[in-house]
Amino acid sequence: MTNKNYQKGRRKEYKLMKHFKEQGCLVSRSAGSHSFSDLVVINPKLKTITFIQCKPKNFSNSQKSKLEKEFAWLEDEFLVKYRVI
Repeated sequence: MTNKNYQKGRRKEYKLMKHFKEQGCLVSRSAGSHSFSDLVVINPKLKTITFIQCKPKNFSNSQKSKLEKEFAWLEDEFLVKYRVI
């Protein structure tokens, strides 16, 4: 049986994928990822690439901010966005 936390996270990722696809974005999911992002969203209209790290609801705002600051250099170097959702 699959881990309940994994199932919950997977559901959140698929929900976000659907949302971005409905907006005309290209979305890639890194299944079972232990990398810095779970989703890569390319918005052709805005010409942006957004890396998204999905975290549970109980993940504090300070933890989110810490992760976003850690990867903020991506926005300076590559004109991409990194978000923790």
